Amino acid sequence: MVSLGSVKVLGNPVLQEILGKLRSRDTPRREFRELLFKAGVFEAYEIAEELPTEECSVETPLGRRAPCVRVTGKLAIVAVLRAALPMAMGMLEVFPDAALGFVAAKRLEADAPPRDWRLEVSVPYVSMPPDAENLVIVDPMLATGSTLASVIERLKGGGYSYGRLYVATVISTEQGIRRVLSVEPEARIYTLSVDPELNDKAFIVPGLGDAGDRAFG
Repeated sequence: MVSLGSVKVLGNPVLQEILGKLRSRDTPRREFRELLFKAGVFEAYEIAEELPTEECSVETPLGRRAPCVRVTGKLAIVAVLRAALPMAMGMLEVFPDAALGFVAAKRLEADAPPRDWRLEVSVPYVSMPPDAENLVIVDPMLATGSTLASVIERLKGGGYSYGRLYVATVISTEQGIRRVLSVEPEARIYTLSVDPELNDKAFIVPGLGDAGDRAFG
């Protein structure tokens, strides 16, 4: 079993309702994008609980000081193109001062997936902010984990350093989670569901289909 300390399955009923609508084949494209955006907002609030904070104070209209708390540190949200864009924009609603990075990654199609589900992935484009302390990598579907593992390895191989890594997904599998943790054991993975299987095309079952195609056509 995957360590529960590394994975947080978000069971909030509002998020689970969003998940159900995302799964439905009857959800139109515009609504699908809006639902991904909302999922990004809610997951950002969950991730915020683990980010560094500092105490502050403000003056109220009554002339009194009141304590407050704010998130500190330089945060970067990294969208795996193209499916992650709506979720990433939702996260920016919560973290408006965060930097935004982009990674293009694509599975190299094979006649059949290898038995260990380690697919070849091309990462032709990376654009990262230079000085983030913590990263949130966003990709709605964590299937085999090959894409995210390749992205993380590309960042490390390019000399990009970061403090803590968070992964925000909608649906994951145990295989995908294991693969990500094999390249970044300290990663924290947030998801709305861990689905039970992959089909012969390495798609998550029951899943929600191809998130990029459903969001953008």
